[in-house]
Amino acid sequence: MAEANYHSETSNKLTQENEGKPKGESLEDLLTTLSSQIRSSDWLEKNTPEKFASENPEVAQAFKDAADKSAEKKSGGDQG
Repeated sequence: MAEANYHSETSNKLTQENEGKPKGESLEDLLTTLSSQIRSSDWLEKNTPEKFASENPEVAQAFKDAADKSAEKKSGGDQG
């Protein structure tokens, strides 16, 4: 529920920021806005890999297994 509120607040901020701006912002404008929001957000501080793993152990294990398998392929491919 808090996440939904966060997204709603973010959407409202974007709407307010974009009022008065011409339609069809450039990609550079959009990337600048995204970059600014990422820098000012605490989402990464709250949503750590450890938190994800504790809340989603099966998914976390699947990611780990896939990463290990990928690493094995890369290290095995370099030798041949």
